[in-house]
Amino acid sequence: MEQEAPAGWEFFDSVDFPTDHTDDPMGRPRVRHVVTAVVVGHEGAAWLPRLSEALWALNPRPDRLIAIDTGSTDETAELLGAMPGVEPVVSVSARTGFGTAVARGIEAVGFAPIPSSVGPYGDDGHMPVVEWLWLLHDDCAPAPKALEKLLLQATMSPDTGVWGPKLRLWPRDRELLEVGVTTSLGGRRDTGIENGELDQGQHDQLRNVLSVSSAGMLVRRDVWEALHGFDPRLPMFRDDLDFGWRASRAGYKVGVAPDAVVYHAQAAATGERALAGTRRHAYQLDRSHAYYTVLANAPGKLLPLLILRFLLGTIMRSIWFLIGKTPSGAVDEWTALLGTLLAGGWTQARKDRRNIDRVPYDDIKGLFSRSVHALRQNLEETTSTISERIREAWADEPEEQVVTTARRAKSTARVAVDQPRWRRQLIRRPFLVAWVLLAIGAFVAARSLIGGGVLRSNLLLPPHETLGALWHAAAAAPPGVTPPAWLGQFWAFSTVMFGPSGATNLLLLGAVPLAGLSAWALLRSFVTDRVARAWGATAYGLAVFANGAVTQGRIGTCVAAIVLPLLGAAVHTIARRRRVIIQGSWRAAWFAGICQAVLFAFTPALGLLVSVTLVIGGVLGLGWRRQGRQLVFSVVLGLLLVLPWTIQLVLHPSRIGQEAGGPPTAAVGPGDSLPHLLTGTPIGAPTPWWFVVPLILVALVALLRESRQRYELLGWFAALAGLAATLVASRLGGGSGPLMFLMTAGWIIAVAVAWDSVGKSTEVIVQGLLGLVLVTTIVTAGFWMVRGADGPLWRGTAQDLPAYLISAQDPPEDASILVVRKDPSTPMRYSLVKDGGPRMGSLEAAPKPEQTKPITDVLSTLGGGGTGEEGRQLAGLAIDYVYLPAPVDPTLQATLDSLPGLTRASATDGDAAWLVDRSDAKGTSPLTDVTHTLWRVLGLIGWIIALIFCLPTVRRTVAVPHGTHARRDR
Repeated sequence: MEQEAPAGWEFFDSVDFPTDHTDDPMGRPRVRHVVTAVVVGHEGAAWLPRLSEALWALNPRPDRLIAIDTGSTDETAELLGAMPGVEPVVSVSARTGFGTAVARGIEAVGFAPIPSSVGPYGDDGHMPVVEWLWLLHDDCAPAPKALEKLLLQATMSPDTGVWGPKLRLWPRDRELLEVGVTTSLGGRRDTGIENGELDQGQHDQLRNVLSVSSAGMLVRRDVWEALHGFDPRLPMFRDDLDFGWRASRAGYKVGVAPDAVVYHAQAAATGERALAGTRRHAYQLDRSHAYYTVLANAPGKLLPLLILRFLLGTIMRSIWFLIGKTPSGAVDEWTALLGTLLAGGWTQARKDRRNIDRVPYDDIKGLFSRSVHALRQNLEETTSTISERIREAWADEPEEQVVTTARRAKSTARVAVDQPRWRRQLIRRPFLVAWVLLAIGAFVAARSLIGGGVLRSNLLLPPHETLGALWHAAAAAPPGVTPPAWLGQFWAFSTVMFGPSGATNLLLLGAVPLAGLSAWALLRSFVTDRVARAWGATAYGLAVFANGAVTQGRIGTCVAAIVLPLLGAAVHTIARRRRVIIQGSWRAAWFAGICQAVLFAFTPALGLLVSVTLVIGGVLGLGWRRQGRQLVFSVVLGLLLVLPWTIQLVLHPSRIGQEAGGPPTAAVGPGDSLPHLLTGTPIGAPTPWWFVVPLILVALVALLRESRQRYELLGWFAALAGLAATLVASRLGGGSGPLMFLMTAGWIIAVAVAWDSVGKSTEVIVQGLLGLVLVTTIVTAGFWMVRGADGPLWRGTAQDLPAYLISAQDPPEDASILVVRKDPSTPMRYSLVKDGGPRMGSLEAAPKPEQTKPITDVLSTLGGGGTGEEGRQLAGLAIDYVYLPAPVDPTLQATLDSLPGLTRASATDGDAAWLVDRSDAKGTSPLTDVTHTLWRVLGLIGWIIALIFCLPTVRRTVAVPHGTHARRDR
């Protein structure tokens, strides 16, 4: 007796129900179809009621329904037994794979018998009979027309032995999952469906495919028996691909009936239930089955290349997992590959399948996915994963959701809906407008510095010509001297910026918009008002110009200005985390350590001040909790990443006042210029010191308010810390430019937070103060664009030498040139120029006095009139030319003219040059370099490790045998 239909089976709309017409529209003879449906269930109580409703709605229904329960512990067995017309439920163990479960069910119950009475088409029982096996998952729901449409296509194309439906997302979504599936020879599953693609009929073409999903697969009985069903070595994942590949090799066509729709929940794929039939990791199982499927079915002549391809792919994916801090994924990769290759099951499978080969590989080659498609999909998925994980890594914590307040509601820009979209976006994103103006302003300000040559100034030595030369400078220095750490970091940045010159141009000429962008990344964490945030970021960017960092060519301060807000954002992430189980963020701690390493390298004084502040704040402010330990860890990491430069700073404290690129900026003390000191404006800055006075006044007025924000106090703390450090630096004679920039940055944060707290106030005083800072910012921006970025900074040749002396430094001559600067009113100064002359980092890696003593002794003798032996001594020091730039001391020039072994060479007006005769002497230069290769290699490894740990964690994606949605395992 037929069971009663369950309540709620009206799940399907009337449009899903079949019509009464099942005839072939081409008029071919009728065929009697006998269908045996098989449902395999495992912990499927959440989905089986919907499947039962779908089976009740089917018309026609299968002639026999077999249900198999694979060791479920919930109500799966009872629900399977309640399906319409089902045979007694067959029970198997929980480790039974899908294909094996189907075989056990057919073995226990058998196929549906062929009826002898009048058939469903009103025939007399003598029509041709075709038996079918219909495979269903417990988490799928066929539409009422699904079986009818499958059988109709089977009638129209009798030579096709396997049919598959169109799969949509459960429960009744229009999102596509599959319309046929294929694979590349690299083992990548390909459905041809974009993630989240909606069904609009774009894939509704009848066509042959390599395989179809096992959810809704309709297989002719003779095909199933000829191929012996699914491979028992594939309990799940890739079993349908393997079956379709074998069917194609055996000469059976595999087709898709897009009119037949099956909705699929993908419970195992999405991790909604545990996997059955295996104890291995899902990712490892999927990869090993992918290798097995290809190795068992691919042509023998391709096997060596395929194994090599698998090996290279495993190496690349393992590196990706290690970079993404998922070593278990790399272990699964190698376990899957080596386990599949060494187990040998695929070799036995190849022997078993030799008798089914009836179609050559070239005839079915078009059914496979091309390798270029797999590469494109890999790149797209990698890019998508990186962006997704970065957003997750730096997203605000769920437990700290900002409650919508009246002030926050007022800060949201309201725009009329009739405005053009581009105008609405600009009004709602004031920083976007401000940043575009900063970028345009940077281009306008750099108008006089665009052209050939390199950027130079009195505080900036020329950049190296090539990446190789820069790497050599980062690893080589005279004995007992450590090369500066910032050269290695600058080399890494130059590799992606078209060389050292391109990196220098970007960091100097683009410092204002880059600093503004990084400041916006910090302010968005605690400033709600969009206009206040946009002003703060813009003012911060313009502060780089007002500090004189751009016009003076102080690349260290420019880099520090870009890195400081990023460090602040990382520290904010660490301090604000208040999760119950995990406090702080180790990813942010690693990133903060990288930022501090950059500060230590480019501006040691500022790096020292920040590190001391973070240690004190971590120990005293946050206590020795996880957040405090993370802050201390970031400081220690920053010191370790710049080893051995850290040791050099400890041994030579005077170098703390230097900044990257050249000598330190002039210190400003109370006795020098009190206005410059109090306003944080270095002497020689392009803007007058009184430009900063309105900003300080507004910050002071905001400080007098009754309610003060904690971030406003932090801004004032930064300003006062910069002032105190500047006073100390002035007493020690070190550079104060980066420390004075910190003062300005602190005031900007204080004003931005105060602006955010008052919101859109209607008070006249508040509006007047905000207008004051806006006018000051606009005036500074106008002054910046009118004056430009020139000044002490200029663009020219890398060396101020005659052209023939510059070319003489190239191979094979490799000349060394002693440049002596002396006029009647100044003492003698010299430099030994070779290999392209002094470049960035030469100041920090200057030789020790004992190395330069031989040259100093010779020049001292020349200054006293000479003995006649100086020419031979210069040749013994491997010096090829002596060059005196203008103005030239006449006495020294006469002495050099009279020396034997020196021949006057050509020079420009006012200059003088001599060629040293080295024909009788093979000299050795006293200035030799030692390559610190070990330190640089260890440093590079340390930076790679730090970058890996501050990157988001990579997820392992399992390409499951149904749909494009993948199960992700951390």
